[in-house]
Amino acid sequence: MVNNKTFAVLTGDLVGSSRFKIEKQRDEVLSILKDSFSKVETSDIIASSFSIHRGDSFQGVLSRPDQALKAAIIIRTNLLSRSLETKNRLDARIAIGIGKIDYLPEDKVGEGDGEAFRNSGVELDKMKKGEQNLTIKTPWPEINKELKTECALINAIIHRWTKEQAGAIMYQIQGYTQEEIAKELKISQSAVFQRLRTGGAWAVQAFLERYEAIIKYKVVDL
Repeated sequence: MVNNKTFAVLTGDLVGSSRFKIEKQRDEVLSILKDSFSKVETSDIIASSFSIHRGDSFQGVLSRPDQALKAAIIIRTNLLSRSLETKNRLDARIAIGIGKIDYLPEDKVGEGDGEAFRNSGVELDKMKKGEQNLTIKTPWPEINKELKTECALINAIIHRWTKEQAGAIMYQIQGYTQEEIAKELKISQSAVFQRLRTGGAWAVQAFLERYEAIIKYKVVDL
């Protein structure tokens, strides 16, 4: 077991990746996905960097499980906010597994094993048969019941986002002010406010804060 520490494993895949059959399109999609990873891969939360395998699947390990939901939503918002020449909507299914890790080889996240990996992998397989694109499984049954409901609600909100709303919310989650978001997106502050309001940014923030509080309460070694 790796230091008897609690980790978060994020396992995901691109939604509808078979649409991007042209090599140029696939290269562009993978470039956007890698850019999404770069927005969450900071030294203080990453235990094993994200890697892409089988063309459209990915996995990464966080040493800060309380930041896992934030990381997952940043990845999804960055994908959703980007458009290709074909105007296809980009999104990913992401399953967050919380728990201990028995084995984590350096630079080979796909060969890792343990509770967090199993929780993440099983949940991703379940999602492929349904309509949700975000789920969380922890070692605590009572917490899983609450998070299942909250994930269903946040999935319904994200499903309705335009790429403009997703872009604004991505920056807000990363701590940008509305003035800073306006500069990044080259729009007015009032336009930023409108995108955040109609996108339900307040609800996203409420879920992030609740999730972080739950995990910090349960995990004492953060």
